[in-house]
This record gives sequence, C-alpha cells and structure tokens, in this order.
Amino acid sequence: MDPLPGNNRIGRWTSPRLEDIGCGLNTCRGSSKPARRRAGCMGRRKQPSPTSPDFLGKSPAIIYRIFPSKAAIWDAVAGDFLENSLSFPALVTGGRGDTANCLKQATLGHHQLIVEACDRERQMFKLVVLAAEESWSSFMQYRKRLQADVGEFIRAGIETKEFAPTNVDAAASCFCASVISLWDPRIIRPTPSTDCGTSAQELISFAVAGLRKFAR
Repeated sequence: MDPLPGNNRIGRWTSPRLEDIGCGLNTCRGSSKPARRRAGCMGRRKQPSPTSPDFLGKSPAIIYRIFPSKAAIWDAVAGDFLENSLSFPALVTGGRGDTANCLKQATLGHHQLIVEACDRERQMFKLVVLAAEESWSSFMQYRKRLQADVGEFIRAGIETKEFAPTNVDAAASCFCASVISLWDPRIIRPTPSTDCGTSAQELISFAVAGLRKFAR
C-alpha cells in the first residue's frame, strides 16, 4: 500500500477510519448549501462530481479494490469535499443583477463557504489544506475548475460589454490570483477580512474593477 501523500507532515491531520468515510462525505455534502444560492444569479453545481468516490456505504475491503492505494483514497475524499462543498457558484443566465455584481456575489459567497468549512469541518478542511500544500490532483483540479468558473462570468461580462474584451483564460487567472487570500485553504482564516485589514468585499470590488477599467 502506498503511503499517504505528504506523509512527512501528516501529523497535522489524523486520517479517519475507512468505515467513517461515507458518513463524513454525507455530512460535508450537506453543509453550507444556503450560502451557495444567496444571489439570484448563482445556481447549483451538477452532481455527481468527477472526483466523487464510488465507495459510499461500502466495506474497507471493497474500497481498497476500487482504489489502487490509500493515497488515491484520500485524494478522492479531498476532491469530493472540494467539489461538493467548496465549489464556486455557477453563473445562471437571465439572473437578476448585472454580470459584474453577480461575479462579486459569487466570489463573496464562495469565500463564505470556505470560511464556514474552516470553522465547522475542521478535519476535512485540514485534509484539503494538505492537498493544497502537496499539490494533490484533487486540488489542482479544484483550482482549474475555479478559474474556468470565473471565466464564465468574465465571458458573459464581455458579451454584455461590462468588461473589456480580453483573453478570458488570462483574465480569470489574474482575477483568482488577486483574490487568492479568499479561496486558497492554505491562507484562509476564520474571519471575513484579509490580514492587511481590507475587507473581502473591498478586495473583490477592486478585482472586478480591474476587469472593467479599460472597457469602452
């Protein structure tokens, strides 16, 4: 059996028993759902996620047959939590409010989901922090999806002439980098403000303003 990724720092996180995995996943899937829909322009993510484990309710012996290693199991658990509990709200066409405001609300709602997870799902949150620190595939996919989801808002804003025409992928990457303190689990704190004293709302507004700055 392969060792768990990041085993040199695994003392920060005590892995639960395999028998408890299904219960834990069901709990995290049900957390913070109201925060996902606080804005009318946001919608639900499709289920199930591509990283969703297929072992809910199964015995440890069957779990080990499904996954090639313990490392793959924990990576799948982290991916399930990131996708089903911490995913960026989807853009809903025809929603209330302009695209720029929708992007602000989606980014703030996403940040609130992560802060709530930091407070309420500490064991799972420690796992996703480890996934980020060790660059597990689950976290790499999460970051890639985040940029793609932000890109949907930017593309919609360009179509409505709210945002300046630009390379959507590059703009989404820059936007995510500018608000990284609001979504990266490695630097998230159980508070709605960044360390420099700037509020989440102010930081998001600044990032969105950058997309509009050169609009004609």
